[in-house]
This record gives sequence, C-alpha cells and structure tokens, in this order.
Amino acid sequence: MHLIKKIDNFLEKLEKHLIIFLFSLLVFLITLNILSRNIINYSFEEIYEAAPALVLWLSLAGSSLALKKRRHIKLELVLRICPKICRYYTNFVVSLFGMAVMGILFYSSLQFVENEIHIFGSKGLFSIIFPLFFMISFFRYFTWMLYDFPQKGRAV
Repeated sequence: MHLIKKIDNFLEKLEKHLIIFLFSLLVFLITLNILSRNIINYSFEEIYEAAPALVLWLSLAGSSLALKKRRHIKLELVLRICPKICRYYTNFVVSLFGMAVMGILFYSSLQFVENEIHIFGSKGLFSIIFPLFFMISFFRYFTWMLYDFPQKGRAV
C-alpha cells in the first residue's frame, strides 16, 4: 500500500510538471507564431500542426490529475444522502467499472498508436498520450479501491 501511494504521488508531481511545461510551451509557440506573422509576415506551419497535439496532451494530463484528486465530473447527488456503507459499495463498483473501461480503452489505444505510427511515421508518436492516459486512469481507479477499502480498525 505504501509503494502504491508513492507511485501515485510521483505520478501526480510528474503530471503537474508536465502540465506546467506543456502550457508554457504552448503559450510560447503561439506567441512566437503570432509575432512572426505580424512582424516578418511569416507563419510557422509546424507550430500550427503541433499546437493541437499539445492541447490534447495538456487536456489529458489535466484530466488524469483531476481523476487523482477526484475532481472529475461525477454524479454524486444521490450518494450524499445515502448511508456510508452504500457509498462505499457504490464507489467500489464505480472503481471496478472504471478499471474495466480504462483497460479496454488502453488496449484499443495501443492499436490506435500502432496505426498512427504506420500512417504518419514519427509524427504518430504524438498519440502515445492515449495509452498513457488510460493506463494511469486504470491505476487511479485501482488506488481508489485500495484507499476506500475498509482496513483493520477502520469502519466503513
């Protein structure tokens, strides 16, 4: 359990640094492109191609971090009035379902990345974020089950 928390905390720090780096890079590149277009009348086509990929990476890294902090979109209005034991079992089922969905999407995304690399060559590597995101999300749902599981001396 201690090792899993260490891994989870390491991933959180890594995601935060990645988000800061990607956002800074995105702002820098877009600003550079705007200035070059207005000053020297030249626009970098590579930046136009890379910007959507950076936004995708930024959004999926942010989604993974939101999942870690349990700040993602969820429907819990009914759970607020349910007894604590009901919330525990509901969260357990949600975690199992989330793990199943993320596992299936992880497998599918591996095939997607393979196809992207086959079609676009090295530019297809930008899509590696999909399997990374689904793998980390699977791990996050797994940690939910562990964190929420009643431990010795702790009531549900």
